[in-house]
Amino acid sequence: MRHTFHQQLSWGSTRNEIGEVIIGQTPIPFSIPQDLQGPGVGTNPDELLLSSAAGCYIMTLGAMFERSSLHIEQITMHSELDISVTNGEFKVEEIRHHPTLSGFDPSKRKMIERIVHKADERCMISNALKASVTITIHPEYIEEVHS
Repeated sequence: MRHTFHQQLSWGSTRNEIGEVIIGQTPIPFSIPQDLQGPGVGTNPDELLLSSAAGCYIMTLGAMFERSSLHIEQITMHSELDISVTNGEFKVEEIRHHPTLSGFDPSKRKMIERIVHKADERCMISNALKASVTITIHPEYIEEVHS
C-alpha cells in the first residue's frame, strides 16, 4: 500500500518573504525565524519539521499502546530540535523527544518502557530523518496512584 500526500505553498522571490502553507483547509504563514535574521512571522520550516517528527512519534506511541492493550491515562510531550550553522550551511543535528506518560499500572512499566523506545523505530518521519539527524527519547513516567 502506498499513500501520497500533497502540500500547497506560496512564497515571494526573496529571502525575507512571508510565505503561506495550507494545512488541511487552514492557511498558515511561515518565514525565516527572527534569530536567523528573518521576519519571524508565523511558523518556520524548523518548527514544521519538529512538529512532524513529534506528531508522528506521539501518534505511533499511542497506536502501539492501543495494539498492546495498555492503558495510559495521558501522554504529553515536549520536543526540541537543534540546528548548527557552519560556513553559512544550516544542518539539523538532533531532535529530542521528552514524553511524559502518566496514569498507568505500575506492573506494566517494563512493557511501557520498551514501547516508548520502540515507537521511535516505527515512526516513518523518524525513519526518514535518521540517516542525518540524531533522534533521542527522554521519557518521564508517572505511575497510577492507588488510594
